[in-house]
Amino acid sequence: MGKEFPQNRKESPMRDDSIITEKVKTEIERFSQLLTQEFTKPKKKFISQMLFGIQASRDVKLSNISRSLDEDIKLIKTENRLSRNAQKEDLTKDLNEIIVRQGSKKILPDTILALDLSDIAKPFAKKMDGLAHVWNGSEGKPDQGYWILAVTAANVDDEAIVPLYSELYSYEASSLPTENQIKG
Repeated sequence: MGKEFPQNRKESPMRDDSIITEKVKTEIERFSQLLTQEFTKPKKKFISQMLFGIQASRDVKLSNISRSLDEDIKLIKTENRLSRNAQKEDLTKDLNEIIVRQGSKKILPDTILALDLSDIAKPFAKKMDGLAHVWNGSEGKPDQGYWILAVTAANVDDEAIVPLYSELYSYEASSLPTENQIKG
């Protein structure tokens, strides 16, 4: 009478979380492998861990990304390694080229390309390199932050959205003219 059959047992929340975590890790690993075929093994590992860490922690702070990786070493060691790899070189150009190459396979003659010039406001930032003037649409006022240029594709008969390009940039950190300077 008091015997419980396995199919009637309720899974513990911890077990459900670990199953979901493993599924997410597997999917991120698959996606990461598509992006990093041309990279060295350390870069592949770094990109995979960063993608998982950002997704798992829902944050871009290295301390939170490191914590979500849950490695069997001191947290500061993980954070230092990620920081060191992030500072080595800018992988944006290489990753964007791979994403464009992968995405171009899904571009058809009637594909719609959306160009999005947006920004990330950093109102409390004091010492971040290249902070520039942006329009904070959420607050409806000028602010400081970074610009984002993104290109996304969508086919008329398909619900899939295909990212093609994304770049964070700053007029303050480059010799590019600002939008206002161009309009003169």
